[in-house]
Amino acid sequence: MDRKRRGPAGGYYYRSVRTPDGVKKVYLGRGAAGRQMAALVEQNKLARWLDRVAVRAEADALADELAGWADLLAAAWLVSTGHHLHRGEWRRRNG
Repeated sequence: MDRKRRGPAGGYYYRSVRTPDGVKKVYLGRGAAGRQMAALVEQNKLARWLDRVAVRAEADALADELAGWADLLAAAWLVSTGHHLHRGEWRRRNG
C-alpha cells in the first residue's frame, strides 16, 4: 500500500506495470480489492524469498562438499609427492 501525505491513514494500493512507454502506476483502490491485492503481492514476495533461501542453502551444501573433495585430493597429491602433515602444515620429508 502506498501512503500519501494526504488521504486515508490506510493508504492506497497502486501496482507498477511495465509498458513500452515506461513504468506506469495502476490504481487499484483502498478498499477490499486493494487490500486483497496487496496481501497477494506480499505472499508472492515471501514465496520467492523462501525459494531463494532454499537455492542458496543447496548451493552452500554443494560448495562444502566440493571443498571437502578438494582437500582430500590435495592431501593425496601431497602424500604421493613425499610430504607429510606436521602440526597442521604440509612439509617435505628430508631425504
